[in-house]
Parts: sequence; C-alpha cells; structure tokens
Amino acid sequence: MSRSNTLPATLKRRILARLMAALMVVISLMSASAQAAMVTTGELATHTTQQQTQAQVLALLSQAEARDTLLNLGVDPAHVEQRVQAMTPAELQAFSAQVEDMQAGGSAVGVIVLVFVILIVLDLLGTTNIFPAIKPINTH
Repeated sequence: MSRSNTLPATLKRRILARLMAALMVVISLMSASAQAAMVTTGELATHTTQQQTQAQVLALLSQAEARDTLLNLGVDPAHVEQRVQAMTPAELQAFSAQVEDMQAGGSAVGVIVLVFVILIVLDLLGTTNIFPAIKPINTH
C-alpha cells in the first residue's frame, strides 16, 4: 500500500483548496492592472495632427538639399531633428505653417533659413546652445 493513499480524502481536498487559494492570491498580485481613460475626439485629433505635422517637417529636413544647407551653415541635421521632436504642439503648428508658406515658393533653402533663424532665436533666449558665439540675452 502506498503512502499517498493513506491520507483521508477530506484532508487532500483541504490541502488542494488552500494551495489553489494561495496560487490565486499570488497570481492576482503579480498581474498588472490595466487602466483606461476616456479620450475625447478633439484630443485624439490634436495628437494625430501633431504627429502628422512633425512627420512632414522631419521629411522636409531629411531632403538632400536641406541637409546640405544645414551642413553648410554649420548645423548638425540630427540636432535639428531632435529639436523639432521636442517642440510643443503650438510651436510645431506655427513652424509648419511657415514651412508651408515657404514651400509655395518651392525651395527647401527657405525652410532651412527658417530653421536657422528659429535656432538663433532659441539660442538668444537661452533655450538651446547650438551656436557658442551667440550669447543668451538673459545672462547678466
């Protein structure tokens, strides 16, 4: 006769029930809780528009003519892309509107000049430090 058959059936059930309860507690503690929130149509549209605008500006900056112009001005194109990605939605929208106006002229050089001017203004405000020769206006 084997030893496992010597335990009464009720004791086996109690042990199994306690093991299952402990397992359920451990699993429930380990599982990640999901959180959901309502998103308004306006928020979704704004986020989508921002992503599209950012993609358009980055696509313009990735053109060969734009990259060459940035390099001729002494600006690293990768650094400009990082700055565009860090823009707020309002800055991005204003920048995109100016780029679209310049694109009507058909030249990517105009876009690059605009980027260059924006970078100079940001350096003057002390937000960036791309051009070491430009000193921020807020320093005393």
